[in-house]
Amino acid sequence: MVFLLKLLFEKVTQPQLTDAQRTLNALAGVNLSPVEARETLPRVRDHKWYLSEYLGRDVGWHVAAVDYFENIAARRPPESFRVNRETPTPRLPMMRPLSRSL
Repeated sequence: MVFLLKLLFEKVTQPQLTDAQRTLNALAGVNLSPVEARETLPRVRDHKWYLSEYLGRDVGWHVAAVDYFENIAARRPPESFRVNRETPTPRLPMMRPLSRSL
């Protein structure tokens, strides 16, 4: 019972993410403050529109958000990005050493 109360206490006391923070974290894996997220989400929306018009098709929110943080926004420190440790690194044929046979 003490263990469950400790988990509940930790969950209640940790800061809750805003909708904009959750959205940008899910789309681009970036951790922003509430103010940064509130300012950035409209910029990503505008960037989505611009990319879609330029390419003549809807690029989607994920592509727009990733492209925005890669090419438009100021560089962020690596620790501000979420790292998915559950997903293994892809092993593509071109990543194998040349000494191995395919």
